[in-house]
Amino acid sequence: MTQATSNGGLSRTQLRCVVCDASRAPDLGAACHICGGTLAAQVEAPVLPEGRAAFYDYAEALPVGDVRITLGEGGTPLIPLDRMFPDGGVYVKAEWMNASGSFKDRGAAVAVSAARALGAKGVVCASTGNNAASVSAYAARAGLPCIVALAKGTPPGKLVHSKANGAIVVEVDGTFSDAFRMAETIAAEHSDWVNLTSTYLSPYMTAAHATIMWELQAELGEVGSVMIPIGAGPMLDGIVAGAEVLLAQGRIARMPVPVGVQGAGCAPIARAFDEGADTVDEWSDAVTGMPGSINDPLRGYASDGTRTLKRIRGADGHAVAVTDDEIRSAMLDLGRLEGITAEPAAIAALAAYRKLEDKLPKPAVLILSGHILKDVPAQAAGELESIAVSPDLATDEIIARALDAFNG
Repeated sequence: MTQATSNGGLSRTQLRCVVCDASRAPDLGAACHICGGTLAAQVEAPVLPEGRAAFYDYAEALPVGDVRITLGEGGTPLIPLDRMFPDGGVYVKAEWMNASGSFKDRGAAVAVSAARALGAKGVVCASTGNNAASVSAYAARAGLPCIVALAKGTPPGKLVHSKANGAIVVEVDGTFSDAFRMAETIAAEHSDWVNLTSTYLSPYMTAAHATIMWELQAELGEVGSVMIPIGAGPMLDGIVAGAEVLLAQGRIARMPVPVGVQGAGCAPIARAFDEGADTVDEWSDAVTGMPGSINDPLRGYASDGTRTLKRIRGADGHAVAVTDDEIRSAMLDLGRLEGITAEPAAIAALAAYRKLEDKLPKPAVLILSGHILKDVPAQAAGELESIAVSPDLATDEIIARALDAFNG
């Protein structure tokens, strides 16, 4: 790890406000100093490697400088779903293969690296669980203290993961939006702590998701469409930004169709899209449903949803909500037919593709964002029956029952 300079070595990066277009040099701030809008981290003359590459081989196109924290993120497998879609052209991007079990590791790697280079004294984040596990892991790797704010009732696997990484875990009695405000307050009152909540509070984190698109292009060439689970939507924003770089460099001929996927029990962006609205309102209904990792009501920061909605519309994409029943069906089929499992928020991408398949160009890629053990889906697990037998049951009867279950 080299000695950080005053700008952390990020001399080719500028922070640009997506609302008023004001720009400034890299720092730890989360918003525009002029209008309060969210920021995008833009790298001057980004350079991409040819062909498949490791994560930090993309460093000349990412907002990173002297410090590069890594746990082996990126380079996740692209797996064809040949049994589910015999005509081909449908793939999953296995983001659960990242170190902490979710796509969040890409953002945490870049954002924690930037925080360390820019002199942060600590990191804080709010999370539904995946981001907490990731940020706490990378903070530990960087030698920075970490506080994570989680809504009470966060799945135990995600809670334990953060604690095991040495983070101070604060369980907030409320929704993710309440945890969001807790993290925001901590960062506002302690300016040398950086807020790495994976909404749009860290432009470095958002920019890192472009690597997903660059990896897809390296393997597939042209990409037709991408199914992306979204809460506030920074992963979708980063993927579209990555495609824009590829278009500008002539590496692809068309923008892949981005599809933002939400659960029907908390779908502020999909609702605005369906209604033809230009802005997103916070989710005023009760937050319900299986895909907890993307159940973000955007309370107090609905403008984040508006930023994502504009990204979707600007790329001629779609936003869609899927039900618990659709997620459950997709989860069972994907496991039985392809041997692939993921948490409900990730499986929502497959449920969405099934709804929109006739409208979407191939190759189609489903971003499976998190591991199944991060959020064990009790509602789906209840349908997965064991075969109860006595110890002396004849083996041919066990075989018969197994074949009945397999064929049924």
